Amino acid sequence: MVIFSWVVLGLAGFLLLCSGVSWGVYVAIEDSDWRRLSVKLFRFSMVLLLLFVNVLIYAHIVSGLTGG
Repeated sequence: MVIFSWVVLGLAGFLLLCSGVSWGVYVAIEDSDWRRLSVKLFRFSMVLLLLFVNVLIYAHIVSGLTGG
């Protein structure tokens, strides 16, 4: 579970960083393609974070039901 946490949170952080860079390029050169890319990267990173939260909740529920 710890490895999963590091991988998912690292990937989400990297995607948020890329989203910020893409947004900065959009602001600098005002190209709408960069804006669309930054929004897509941000949305995908939020999906990964929600997946991570759901997995943590389900793991907590399962460990509670099994007495672990």
